[in-house]
Amino acid sequence: MAERISNLQGDSLCNLEYLLVNLGRNHATAERLIKLFLESHLVLIQRMQDALKSADIPVLKDALHDIRSSCVLFSGHRCVDLAREFEQAVHEGEGDWNSMADSLSQCMLCMAGELASYLEKDL
Repeated sequence: MAERISNLQGDSLCNLEYLLVNLGRNHATAERLIKLFLESHLVLIQRMQDALKSADIPVLKDALHDIRSSCVLFSGHRCVDLAREFEQAVHEGEGDWNSMADSLSQCMLCMAGELASYLEKDL
C-alpha cells in the first residue's frame, strides 16, 4: 500500500498520501478507514436521497454534513465541494437539489470505486 498511496495525486478523486501523513504513516489504520468508507458510502447516499424525497431538511443537512466529513478524510475535494455547494443551496432554499444529489452520489460512487481499487491492488 505504501508505494501505491504515495502516487495518489493528480487526476484521482482522493489523496491518500495526505491521509497517511495525518495518520503518522499507519497503513493499517488507513486501510481500516478506507474499508469504513466503503461500508458506509451507500448508507450515506441513501440517507441523503431519502431526506430529499421526504423533504426533511434537517436530516438532509445532517446527511450532507456526514458525506462531506467522510470525503474530507481522503482529501476527496470534488465530493467535498459538491456537498458544500449542496449544503449552501439547501441553506438558501435555491437550486436543483435532485441534480445536486445525483452529482454528489455519482462522485461518491466513483470515489468508492477508486478506494476499492487501492485495496484490491494490495491483495
